[in-house]
Amino acid sequence: MSTKRLGTGEPTTSGHHAAWELAAEARTASLARALTGETLHAWRITDPAAVDDIVLMVDELITNAIVHGAGPVRLRLRLDGARVVAEVTDDNPAAPGSPSSPPLLDWSEQGRGLLLVAALASEFGCRPEDPGKTVWFTRLLHTANGHTPNGRTRLT
Repeated sequence: MSTKRLGTGEPTTSGHHAAWELAAEARTASLARALTGETLHAWRITDPAAVDDIVLMVDELITNAIVHGAGPVRLRLRLDGARVVAEVTDDNPAAPGSPSSPPLLDWSEQGRGLLLVAALASEFGCRPEDPGKTVWFTRLLHTANGHTPNGRTRLT
């Protein structure tokens, strides 16, 4: 994966890890969706529901980081066995509102991103970073025929 678009620089990739530093601008969400889809494809994740959900969750977290965060947005993806881990980091230390706290109790246009992540992720959370924060989620993948998404055969 040596993609260079929108002046974002070269991604850092290593096996089943990928990371990008992205500009905090409106078109970055579209770029993040494309990069995530390409990465999942490269990792041989073919379940359309899982791919769609992961891309949607990344989009929501990137959009939140652009709208409510500060500085560049960093996206990291990791395939850990049958689990995808996604992390979005920005330089604003303020944690996002909990999906169960106001004003996120309804499905209005504002605030639904964390509700979607809460509904689709296996786990999610937020941790402080110096100088900002990282919002993350995991998504367990279903395996078929004993094959993990990265092409390795699972021993039973």
